[in-house]
Amino acid sequence: MSFVVFGPGVSDQLTLNQALIQPVMNAAPRAIEPVARSEESRTADNGLSQPPPRPNSLRDSSSQRGRSGRLSAYGAVRAATDERRPIVLASQLMTTPVFALPPGGSIGDLRALFDRYGIGLVPIIDASEQLVGIATKGDISRQRVRFADLAPQSVMTIANPKVLTATLDTNIRELARVLLAQDIRGLPIMDAERRVAGIVTRGDILRALVNYAPLELWS
Repeated sequence: MSFVVFGPGVSDQLTLNQALIQPVMNAAPRAIEPVARSEESRTADNGLSQPPPRPNSLRDSSSQRGRSGRLSAYGAVRAATDERRPIVLASQLMTTPVFALPPGGSIGDLRALFDRYGIGLVPIIDASEQLVGIATKGDISRQRVRFADLAPQSVMTIANPKVLTATLDTNIRELARVLLAQDIRGLPIMDAERRVAGIVTRGDILRALVNYAPLELWS
């Protein structure tokens, strides 16, 4: 099976047809009730009062790369450009390393990851490296609470605990169809041990289309 739904006490495999027609992440948006504002929150600005957090240790290898690392990455990109291969599977397209948060992370930590790395969704991964939720920029923006009051609260108060995922060998055409049908930004990609190996977003598919795929194959 290419698609799996993770949630509290749930690990359901879906066929492609089920993933296309069965609503998965359609729960009502999780909202936080406004709280009484303290004097401190009145004077706080709408930003973070501390440096952005480091990502979860699941995939932390991209932080603080040195010049040699950047040069190596540049060389790898050049080599890949010189010898382009057809992108067929999620494993070829996914973004990795994955920037994740633990369930104990705060909403302030979540927004810091969005701002620092220019990403739009973050998986929530517990100490045993199991996926327990996912949070997006929309989960923050739909809250009708001042960010100064929102930031200290647990990320799990707004994260969706039911997550649709794909496997490494999922065909990207199928993946693109499911992203559109479910109207979601992206999917975590799971390895054989059911751990998050990468993320594929709509943007990743569009970039692949522009840079690699013959347009007639996507008509």
